[in-house]
Amino acid sequence: MVYELPVIDFSNFEKRSSIISQEILDACKTIGFFYVINHQIPKEMVQEAFALSKKFYDLPIEKKEAVAIKNNRGYTGLYVQKLDPDTQKQGDHKEAFNFGPFISSKYNYPLPEVFAESKPQLEKFSSKCHATLVHILEAFAIALEIPEEEGGRKYFSRTHKYDDPDCTETLRFLKYPRNVESSYKEPVRAGAHTDYGSLTLLFQKDIGGLEVQASRTEWISAPIIENAILGGAFDFWSNGLFKSTMHRVTQLPEHQTHDRYSIAFFGQPASNTPLTAIPSKIIPKERPVHKEIPEHLQNKILTSGDYLQLRLNAAYQSSNQVLVE
Repeated sequence: MVYELPVIDFSNFEKRSSIISQEILDACKTIGFFYVINHQIPKEMVQEAFALSKKFYDLPIEKKEAVAIKNNRGYTGLYVQKLDPDTQKQGDHKEAFNFGPFISSKYNYPLPEVFAESKPQLEKFSSKCHATLVHILEAFAIALEIPEEEGGRKYFSRTHKYDDPDCTETLRFLKYPRNVESSYKEPVRAGAHTDYGSLTLLFQKDIGGLEVQASRTEWISAPIIENAILGGAFDFWSNGLFKSTMHRVTQLPEHQTHDRYSIAFFGQPASNTPLTAIPSKIIPKERPVHKEIPEHLQNKILTSGDYLQLRLNAAYQSSNQVLVE
């Protein structure tokens, strides 16, 4: 079987919501990844974000390390994160900078000057990503036929409020430096993994390398489609109905001569949200075993914050950098 990532057109959503929601349901029950076109984020805004990202990564290493990651906010250098600790010998060959929501109660981490002077621009981009994320989450709820008395189409979006003090959403700028072979011998640059939240929006630019395990055994390329966002859905919360698909970044020949940049926006329910069964007749009654969850917690009710911390601890366990205090 030949697998391809679906392309879902979000134009005219209110009139086409049932069609779009069914397309999302089909994608999330099978591959677990899909492209979104005709979304709410202007092309120019995405290009500006990539330009800011490059400006930051062109800084001397000491200026980047001055804002090292703490409480999942700030800079991580090469090899700090290990997304597939069971098979990777080295950490991921990438740099990253994590932003939290741009609201006063959560904005408590230092920014380098390049980001501080562009804070209004970053805030607009982050807010637009959040609005797009909520739009897609509403399509999830429609597809699952969640009853109105349980929240209806707002079932997921009501736990994803940008101005909520418990909001833990993350905007992440990533760089995969060129000349990888000189210092890195792994076949992948970011280890195989599933994401930690409800929905991830991923922006790609110029250089590919992302692969998705579409059939759970076969890896396929996720090529760059202009003005499209890649989305991945949640598994744990939906009792395995929505497939949170393994994905990775592999080495390509062009990585020797070109830096690779990407941007991710990680949707996350408010940290105090219990990940109990979604009230939908489509959702399986029993939750399958999830290998990311320790055995003694498999039958416990975890909050979104609990689940996020478990995944972060695993990814940064080999790092000397402080993640959470």
